[in-house]
Amino acid sequence: MKKIVKLTGLIALIIFSFFYTDKVVDVIRENDSLMIELENVKDEYKIEAINGTIKGNTIIPGLNGKSINIEKSYKKMHEKGIFDKELIQYDKITPKISITNNKDKFIVGGNSKKNMVSIIFILENDKYLERIENIATSKEVVINYLVTYEYLVNNSTLITKMSNREFYNYGSSGEYTPDNLIFANNLLSRITDNEAIYCITKTKDKNITKLCSENNLYTIKPNIIVKSDPYNEIKKKLEPGSIILMEMNNDSSVELGIIIDYIRGKGLNITSLSNHLSEEL
Repeated sequence: MKKIVKLTGLIALIIFSFFYTDKVVDVIRENDSLMIELENVKDEYKIEAINGTIKGNTIIPGLNGKSINIEKSYKKMHEKGIFDKELIQYDKITPKISITNNKDKFIVGGNSKKNMVSIIFILENDKYLERIENIATSKEVVINYLVTYEYLVNNSTLITKMSNREFYNYGSSGEYTPDNLIFANNLLSRITDNEAIYCITKTKDKNITKLCSENNLYTIKPNIIVKSDPYNEIKKKLEPGSIILMEMNNDSSVELGIIIDYIRGKGLNITSLSNHLSEEL
């Protein structure tokens, strides 16, 4: 009986010692100048998430926020022994209204706060490709290409060699089927640097959003669809967040250079769809 009592007492003492040690460590940490500084600046460095904007069956992406992860930041700084804002570790704050849970809606632009624009060309033959590529390369611009199923099947080797570009599935000239959607997206994801996560449509066709959302894809409806006179049409409609869709023809290839200069002259960055539509800051 005495042995049981002694053993019980010993176990209680060990548990108390651990508890006491943890409390001492907590007290020391709470009074550490690094921890105090982190607690003082956590509100200053916090950025609230911005909700996406839904209008009817359309959406514009929101933006993620961020907040300081006190524990991870303290650990990093404690190892160095100094407070350094470059060592601050963050947790992501996701918007309540996001494109990730609204894949049944048409994305009609990027978030204007990112000050970005994307240019997309429909790629179904090579007639004007070299001219457009030369301009994009000389201007150091990322071009997005909508690749038709037929072009992709016959030109996958060429696409593999094109760097600093993003490629997305355009089905059979804009007509998506379960087969060409799955096959083309799998192939594009393998041979290009970007993940094939977008369908693109010129009209608000609910059948496309239904098919694409069922395959965990987003559907884009560009807010500027150039039909003729590319420069003037873009000039009239351009705004931060614009997604510009152009066909490859003589007019668009001739005017691409001045279009790029005009967009940049407005203080807008021309970028990839993946960067433009991401909800990261």
